[in-house]
Amino acid sequence: MSYFQDKVSIVTGAAAGIGEALVRALANKGASVVAADVNMEMAQRLADSLSQKGQNIIVCESDVRCFEDLKQVVGRAVDEFGRLDLMINNAGVGLAGEMRDLELADWKPIIDVNLWGVIHGVHAALPVMLDQESGQIVNIASAAGLVPRPGMVPYATSKYGVVGLTTSLRYEVEDLGIRVNAVCPFNVATSVFKNTVYKNLDHEAMLEAIPLRQLPVQQCVEQILTGVRRNRPIITMPRYASFEWWLYRMSPAAASILLRRRRNLFRNHRRSDSS
Repeated sequence: MSYFQDKVSIVTGAAAGIGEALVRALANKGASVVAADVNMEMAQRLADSLSQKGQNIIVCESDVRCFEDLKQVVGRAVDEFGRLDLMINNAGVGLAGEMRDLELADWKPIIDVNLWGVIHGVHAALPVMLDQESGQIVNIASAAGLVPRPGMVPYATSKYGVVGLTTSLRYEVEDLGIRVNAVCPFNVATSVFKNTVYKNLDHEAMLEAIPLRQLPVQQCVEQILTGVRRNRPIITMPRYASFEWWLYRMSPAAASILLRRRRNLFRNHRRSDSS
C-alpha cells in the first residue's frame, strides 16, 4: 500500500505549479486532499478534474498571508476527514533584482507569502498534530535557502528562513510523533519564472542565458514525495542543485566561483539607470 494511501493532506498554493502537481500525485496515490489557494477558479477546475476520476478532493479559498484563513483550512480538513496527516506549505512568490534596484516595499510580499505563509501553516496544523501525536509538515523552500543567491536577496532571505524554521522544528517535535521536512528545489519547469517580479532586469534575455535544463514538474514532485516518505530532513533536486549545496558546504571558495557567475548573469542583464 502506498505511504500516502488514505492520508488526509493539505496543499497550499494548490492551483498551479508544484502545488497542482502535488495535489494530483497525492490524489493518485490514494490520499484525501484539501487544495487551498487564493485563486478559487483554478483550484475548482483542478478539483473537478480529479473528482471526475473518483478521487477525494475538496477546495478551500485561502490567502497564506492570513493566519485565520489557514486555521479555517485545517478546520475544514478535520471536519471533513477527522484528522490531518500531511500539511504541505507550498505557496510562494518570486522576486529578482539587485538590492540597489529594490525598495523596502518590494520585500513585503516576499516575506509575507514565502515566510509568514509557512509560519501560519505550521501554527495552524501543529496543534492538531500534537493532539493526534502524529502527522507530517512539509515546507517547500528552495535551493535559494541553502546556497546564496546574488540578484535574489529578498527571495533567498525568505527561503533561508523557511529552512531554518523547518530544520529546527524537526528536532523539537520528532519525539512527539511529528515529522518535519524541508523541500529545496531549483529550476523546475513551472510558471514561477513567468510570475516572478523582475526589477530593472531584461529577464527574458537572462532566462534564455541560463544553461541548465529545467526539471519537469512531475519528476520534481515524485522526488519530493519519495523524500517525504523516507523522512529526509532536507529534500533537494535536481542533482546539480544538490551538488551546488554540497560544494558550498565542503568548499566555499570553490562554490564562490559559481556564485560570482550567477551574480554576473544578473549584472549582465541589468538595465542601465537611464533606461
